[in-house]
Order: sequence, then C-alpha cells, then structure tokens
Amino acid sequence: MNEFFAILLYFAILLYFAKTKQRFLTQKDFVIGNRSLNRWTTAFAAHASDMSNWLFMAYPGAIFISGGAHIWAAIGLTVMMWANWAFIAPKIRVNTEKMGSVTLSGFFEKRLGQNWPIGRLITSMTLFLFYTVYVAAALCGIGILFKTLFPISYSLGVVIGILFILPFVLMGGYLTLARVDLFQGLFLLAVILFVPLYIAFDFGGIRAIVDSVHAHGKNFALFSSENPGAIWHHLLLMFGWGLGYFGQPHILTKFMGIRIPEQIAASKNIGMSWQILTLAAATLVGFVGIATLGQLEVPEQVFIILVKQYFSPFLAGIFLCAILAAILNAVSSMLLILSTTVTEDLYKRFINPNLSDRSQLLITRLACVVSALIAMAIALPNFTTIDNLVKYAWSGLGATFGPLVIATLYFRHIKPSSSWLGMAVGGGIVALSPFLGFANYSLVIAFPAALTAIYLTSKPSPFRLRREEES
Repeated sequence: MNEFFAILLYFAILLYFAKTKQRFLTQKDFVIGNRSLNRWTTAFAAHASDMSNWLFMAYPGAIFISGGAHIWAAIGLTVMMWANWAFIAPKIRVNTEKMGSVTLSGFFEKRLGQNWPIGRLITSMTLFLFYTVYVAAALCGIGILFKTLFPISYSLGVVIGILFILPFVLMGGYLTLARVDLFQGLFLLAVILFVPLYIAFDFGGIRAIVDSVHAHGKNFALFSSENPGAIWHHLLLMFGWGLGYFGQPHILTKFMGIRIPEQIAASKNIGMSWQILTLAAATLVGFVGIATLGQLEVPEQVFIILVKQYFSPFLAGIFLCAILAAILNAVSSMLLILSTTVTEDLYKRFINPNLSDRSQLLITRLACVVSALIAMAIALPNFTTIDNLVKYAWSGLGATFGPLVIATLYFRHIKPSSSWLGMAVGGGIVALSPFLGFANYSLVIAFPAALTAIYLTSKPSPFRLRREEES
C-alpha cells in the first residue's frame, strides 16, 4: 500500500509540473513546440525519451547475465549518440526549418523536390510497425513492475500503464513532454546513481562487490583472453545498438525543436554527460545484482528486486517511479510521432489537404489513443523479453530511416525512387530477421544494405557531398 501511495504522489507532482499555460494550442505547437526549446530542455528531451525501461530493466539484466562483455552495447550507444549530436542535429535543425517541415517524412519529401507518395506510405507503415512494438516493450515493463508491486495481473498492469501515460501526450503535446522529460530526466538520473551506490556501500564497498561478482563466476572484462575471436561479437553488439541512433524519429524531432541552432553544441555536452552517467550507473546495477542476489529467475527484474530488498516500501515506491519516468518519457514521444504521422503524412497528405488546424489537433489526439491501444494489444500476451522487443524496434527504425537521414543531409543527388527503396531494404531486412535467424545483429546488415541501395540507384554518385547551405 505504501508503494501505491508513493506512485500516486509522484503522478500528482508530475501532472502539476506538466500543466501548460498555453490557452490556444496549434498543431505546430503540439507537434514540434514551435521550435522554442532551450539547450537544457532539448538535451533532456533527446536523451530522457531515448532509454525507456531498457535502462532500468533490459540492460542491467543483460549485464547480470553476461557481465562486462555487454558493456559494449553502452559503448556503442555513447559513441553513436555523440556522432548524432555532432553531425546530424545541426543540419536537421536548420534544414527542416528552412523547408517548413515538422515531420521526418515531410522533410524527406521536400528535400527530394517532388511528389513522394510511395515514400510517405513506406514511412508511415514502418513507423507503425516498429513504434507499436517499441511501445509494447515499454508497456511490458509497466506490466511487470505493477505485477511485482501489487496483487494484480500483468495484463491489468499494462492497461493501467496506458491510462498513466496518455494524459501527458494529450495534454499539450511536444512542449508538455519536453518539460516532463526535463523533470524526469533529472529524477531518474538521481535514482539510478543513488540506488546501486547505496547498496554497494551497504554491502561492504566496491571491493566487496568485485569479489562477490568473481565468486559468482562473472567478470568485468570487456575482452576475453580465452576467446580472442569474441571481439567480433563485441563489435556486432556495439554497432548493432549504436547505428540505430541515426534513424530514431522520436530523438531526431527533439533536435528539430531547439530555439537557437547555435546552442546545439552546449546541449550536446549536457545530454552526453547525462547519458554517460546513467549508462555507467545501470551497468553498476547489473553488477551489484550479481554480487548481492546471486541468481535470478528473471534477470530483467534485478533493479526492482534490489530496490524492494534494500529500501522501505514507501521509498521503494518512489525509486521505482524512475522506471515509470523512463517509460513515460519514451512512450509519450513515440505516440506523438505515431499520431503526427497519421495526421500529417496520411490523412492530410492523401485525404484532406485543407484540414483546419483544429481538426488536425483532434485527429492527432485520436490517432494517439488508437496507436496506444494497438501497442497495448501487442504487449498483453507478454510473449518475449523486453530486450528482444526493444532491439527489434530499435533496429527497424534505425535501418529504415538512418541511411536516408544521412543521405538527405550529406549527399548531393538522390532520386526519390532511391530513397524509398533504401527504406524498404533497411526496414524489410530487420522485419524479416527473426524468421531468417539473425535478429540479434540485423541492424549491422540492414543499415549498410540500405545505404548501398540508395547509392547504387542514385546518379550521379551520392558520394559527392552536398556543399554546406547554412553557416
């Protein structure tokens, strides 16, 4: 019961923090925040909407199973997110504003300079496939969390999770979510740093943790001296996660919303500091779990079990709200992308180009609810691990959009047919990978294959880089 009151208290605080002062909300406000974010809000919006419950559940669970070998996933994410900030963020911010685009597919169409109906359809279908799976993975986390905390079923936990998340998306869209991301990003950073450090100190210090990890047959090593060939596995793990950053619309749209493009460098420093700290802390959660718990039937619950064992019920409830915070940040941003796609890229593009601003807002909100219900239907069976679902969706988005983002920002010449072919190749390889037996490293195959497809079908060669069009 104490956990229940803790979650209710957190929810009330979050609703107060998220309330908007805007009396008249336009579609542009709802979708892109009228490009009004400062450097701090942009940094936390981009990063806090990234990790979801993967940070608290799937990644520490993988460390619990594999030890130091899985740190390569964190290394790949860190390196590629830095590259995303450095090479993608400045250009996509300037070019989308110049072209008047508020969605990624809208930018693609205007960049290609002509009617792009096939590309719009492929974009929309891909977003629906992979984002509904992504949201379902997050809802699985909520279902597991609530089932662990309260005497309710997993399915009821998933339904409660949807009811918890939807108000924040429907309330004020992009700006509301950005404010929530800032608050919750700071909160979950504090929690994920404090919990493993406190438990490690209580257990006897870092030395005691290290000794216990070794006693349980695990180690911290990034490389295995007994198996030098494992370096290829490490590289696949690194790039199998890291390459995905270039094609995540819920992150790329955060770059598009910063008010002053020149502040992107400062925002990058803030965001990368947050990411390094949270991934390091999540790694420590996995090792502390090995040392203190030994064996777990469900390793992805390591953070939940640690918190419940080491803290009072009320404090445990507050700390576990960090998982809700991570899920809310990610899912709300994804649902906003999905609902915007329905309105901007399907309904307005193909059915009613003269849609009024008020009607756009209504359709966007309705599409958000429908998308959430579809994701909930996927999550209810609880048929796989969170890590598998996240990896599938992450790889699909990265392979579909990442190569085309790079091409539209840096290549001089691209044919419209090359763009949608590249998306179809990248997304198709990942979509079919579970049936072909290479789902764990599908992104490493699909990303270069999609980029190659764009290159081979575009003339003159897209390797002739576009000249800078902005200072």
